[in-house]
Formats: sequence, structure tokens, C-alpha cells
Amino acid sequence: MKLLMHMCCASCSALPIRTLMDKGVDVDGLYYNPNIHTDEEFKKIADSVKKFSEIQGFNVFYYPDLKVEVDSLEAFDLTRYDLRIKRTFELAKELGYDAITTSLLSNPSMDHEKVLEIGHRYEKMFDIPFYDEDFREGFLESCEIIKKLGLY
Repeated sequence: MKLLMHMCCASCSALPIRTLMDKGVDVDGLYYNPNIHTDEEFKKIADSVKKFSEIQGFNVFYYPDLKVEVDSLEAFDLTRYDLRIKRTFELAKELGYDAITTSLLSNPSMDHEKVLEIGHRYEKMFDIPFYDEDFREGFLESCEIIKKLGLY
């Protein structure tokens, strides 16, 4: 299976990427995080994602929306979940991927049910499966992987 994973950062992505690769899944990433509010922070995270992808041996696409201004919690949730997942489905459709997933499924501070709801809604719209493995249990291990590699 060729899978495109939305990546918000290297810390949230490390264990899911390794787990999927260990299962024989051909994984590529899409770094897209419109909630980062300084160019410097965006670059630090993008550099870390790039270095991690080089170490692990997978390709990453970069979608460079640096900022999306929001004026409500509802709009913030739209950028936090919906825009990222939708963009991943769009790219997966364009490039012929078999499925998509998101590193948002690894972070315990994210609304897991909302991510699943949005992913499965777009799965129907784009006719591409949403791989919805719950990676939250390994979140701290994922962060440790990145820390041990000296990444941000």
C-alpha cells in the first residue's frame, strides 16, 4: 500500500512512520501546518521533518501555508484539522496514493474523534481510504525518537 501521511511535525510523526514502514507500508509525508505563527518556527519544524525523512528514507512534500488567521475557536479547529486532512486527500488523489493518514492521530492533545470524523468524511468524497490507526499510546516514544536524533 502506498500511503500519504499528513505531518504536523517530526515529533508527532516519528513513531507512526516507523510503525507503518515496519508493516511494509510505502509511506510518503506531506508537511502542512497552517497554525504555525512565525516563519522561524515554521522553518525549524520543516527542517526537522526534512532531516527525519532523510534518516528514515521517505519522501516529504511541503505545503507552505505559513499562517491562517482565525477569529474564533471554530475557525481554529478548521485550520487545525479540516484544512490539513483535506489537503492531504487532494494531493493523494492527484498523485495516485492508495490511502492517507495524519500524524494528528498520534497527539493526545488533539480531538481524536474530530480527526476521525473529518478523515472518514473526506474518505467518501475522494474515494481514498483514511487509515485511522490510533497512535496516541506511542506519543511520548515518538517525541523521544526525535529528541535522540537531535531534531526539533
